[in-house]
Amino acid sequence: MIHGLQSGDRLHILGVAGTAMASLAGLLARLGYAVTGSDQGAYPPMSTLLEREGIPVSTPFRPANLPPGVRAVVVGNAISRGNPELEAALDLGLPLVSFPETLRELVLRTRRPLVVAGTHGKTTTTSLAAWMLRTAGRDSGFLVGGIAGGLGTSFRLGAAGEPFVVEGDEYDTAYWDKGPKFLHYLPEVAIIGNVEFDHADIYADFAAVRRAFSFLARLPPRRGLLLLGADSPAAAALRSAAHTTVETFSVPASGGAPVEGVDWAGTVESLGARGGRLHVTRGGEPWPALEGPFWGWASGRNLLAAAAASVRMGVEWEAIREAARSFRGVVRRLEPIGASTDRKLRVVRDFAHHPTAVEAVLDAAGRRWPAAARVVVFEPRSFTSRSSVFQGRFAAAFAGASHVLLAAPAAGSRGRRPDRDRSLDLDRLASDLAAGGIPAEVGDDAEEIVARSVELADGPGETVLLFLSNGHFGGIPEATARALSLPGPG
Repeated sequence: MIHGLQSGDRLHILGVAGTAMASLAGLLARLGYAVTGSDQGAYPPMSTLLEREGIPVSTPFRPANLPPGVRAVVVGNAISRGNPELEAALDLGLPLVSFPETLRELVLRTRRPLVVAGTHGKTTTTSLAAWMLRTAGRDSGFLVGGIAGGLGTSFRLGAAGEPFVVEGDEYDTAYWDKGPKFLHYLPEVAIIGNVEFDHADIYADFAAVRRAFSFLARLPPRRGLLLLGADSPAAAALRSAAHTTVETFSVPASGGAPVEGVDWAGTVESLGARGGRLHVTRGGEPWPALEGPFWGWASGRNLLAAAAASVRMGVEWEAIREAARSFRGVVRRLEPIGASTDRKLRVVRDFAHHPTAVEAVLDAAGRRWPAAARVVVFEPRSFTSRSSVFQGRFAAAFAGASHVLLAAPAAGSRGRRPDRDRSLDLDRLASDLAAGGIPAEVGDDAEEIVARSVELADGPGETVLLFLSNGHFGGIPEATARALSLPGPG
């Protein structure tokens, strides 16, 4: 029940401490709703955001958390039947709404949604597009699944009638709606950067993933725009589903051939530690290059996608160039958290957990720190990365590493796991890597992984310790930086 809500009405959010849910709570508070929330626990940075916005948070879940006079309960997709607070809301007959429904009806309907979707690069591309609009002086809004350095937060309401950039997640909506979130977002402009198999816990196969993205491709109106990553075959194939203008973009992977006939084409020139230069053509005609602190082809693709969408939203190219120069990245995306004073040793964390993302981050690290050995410490945390579906792909993905330390799930991975016979075999992966000339081993617990990471950091030359996980990795990256007495970031 969304219709009929007015500023001042009380809304209660179940699962409020997640990144997206806390951001939604902030947006609703800015709209004038009386917002409360609850979660099993609340921790920085989201607990800090909620406190800053004056949103009371109750922990843990319990029926007594439901406030009197609540008009609707917003239910996060991590909440399932059996949750005591949800069960109490159902017993009381309180209206239940999902996160995407609430965002659509109370925020997006009065704005111009720019939806950023795809298997990889959503958070960075969303942050870049939001930064470009801000640099151009637009009173635009955004909701992103992370915190970008320049933006300083994960959300902004912006003005009605202005663009609103939202990260379009293909994960499910709520326990009663297993369709992807992005189908609720009313895109005027949609970016689908790439389509690969992921989220094996909710998609039976790649065909199901492609089908979900094909529904998104049908959503932009005739006056809108669908931007497709042409170097992702499954994304490029979505052109046939569109009922709007379609433009394509491409930045080939390192050593890859450019795609012919694309609307927006880019090639990345490495500038070493300073970043990169993206040479851009539109319709075969050169445009002034974009330079900034970005590294590798994947970052170049994100930058080009955000630039093309921003042009459609009326941003001048010079503002886009300034935004590229001043963008300071996203938390947990090739993020240094500690470095020795002589910069011979760095501890870096990244969100990579899919083989394609692992390849991209190793490429970017090689460009940013070309003289450094790349020691990778990897936690397969997501359901898909813990499954055997990418057993062979992971062996190839780590080809750019100097040494690989694989963290067993007990080191911090949580949530539902694949059946034993369908799980990633870490010992086999380590053996396959070693057979390919890359030393590899498995660590069984957090203490062991920290100790071994410290040992691996003690090399003769420059070293980058790359911690890869789509979670917080049990605090292991930070513990390693402390054990090495590294000030930082570096």
